[in-house]
Amino acid sequence: MLSEEAEAWLILNNSGLAPERQRLLVDSLGSAQAVLAADDQALREIPGMVPQHLQRLRQAQRETDLARLRNLCLETGVHLVSYADAEYPRLLAQVPEAPPLLFVQGQLTRDDELAVAMVGTRKATPYGLKAARRLARDLAQRGFTIISGMALGIDAEAHEGALEGGGRSLAVMATGADVTYPPEHRDLRRRLAEAGAVITELAFGTKPTRFAFPSRNRIIAGMALGVVVVEAPAKSGALITAEHAADQGREVFAVPGSIDSPNSRGCHQLIKEGAHLAEVAEDVVEGLGIMLATVPTRPERPRPELSQEETRVYDTLGPQPLRVDQIVEAAGLDAARVNATLMLLEVKGLARRFAGGTFCRIQ
Repeated sequence: MLSEEAEAWLILNNSGLAPERQRLLVDSLGSAQAVLAADDQALREIPGMVPQHLQRLRQAQRETDLARLRNLCLETGVHLVSYADAEYPRLLAQVPEAPPLLFVQGQLTRDDELAVAMVGTRKATPYGLKAARRLARDLAQRGFTIISGMALGIDAEAHEGALEGGGRSLAVMATGADVTYPPEHRDLRRRLAEAGAVITELAFGTKPTRFAFPSRNRIIAGMALGVVVVEAPAKSGALITAEHAADQGREVFAVPGSIDSPNSRGCHQLIKEGAHLAEVAEDVVEGLGIMLATVPTRPERPRPELSQEETRVYDTLGPQPLRVDQIVEAAGLDAARVNATLMLLEVKGLARRFAGGTFCRIQ
């Protein structure tokens, strides 16, 4: 059941007033309920309150279907967290443009204050995907929560790496809480809600628009101690997240790539402008000014038992993707046996298949 204050926040959120305006109203009158109960004259006396704002607020009070919103919260497992609640992310609360209300599926905890955001292009290369997953996994094993946007490409790999490392991961969406975008990430969203949280500031029913993603990026940056950009072309939404981080006084990191790859140009530009170069998790930890000895490390998962053939194929794999014919030559096995063995290694979480039929080692 939603509290009366939470329902008042839903109405206030439905008004469409800017986040800064909503916070000013609540700060001036003490609570969202008090805002809705105030008469027109009291609201007009709040600095910056114009007739259009008052009209939007009253319209929201008349038209918001609270019964429908209660049901949506119940159906989606979403609860509301306002900036006045203890659960509200402390780092995000420090940002002037922080959203006054969050729709949260899952749980936010104080452990999430030790958080790093990881972002990059949707059209990532195998190198970028592997780097994102490895960095996220290694940081998660050191106790960091990994924050990203649940998009295709680098975002998804960052989330997967955090979960693989046994850590927490938070996804910040650019849609309403009842909309999963991209739709093929429904299973990833479910797992993130179980091992962290899925968050949005947008009202139920909000579909993705090109304007919502840059706005969402300020939340990703605001919840983290620093932002790691893994792959980003010269014009990329990931660079907007890095810009938000710099404006918010957070650290910015960039993973270097090939000088011939367009996906590396944004990262290289960030490094030229003073971003920390990040190759391994320790680069991020040191860049944040956190002593390695004080950061908890989760034990790595024991490697599953391998047959002799599995060991031979596994030992040929490395950080760079290899073609099957290269693995056949290095392992000294025929192609059929190598393909069968690679399938077993994938099932055991020790190998990863990329586009073009190439493979690399995970652990």
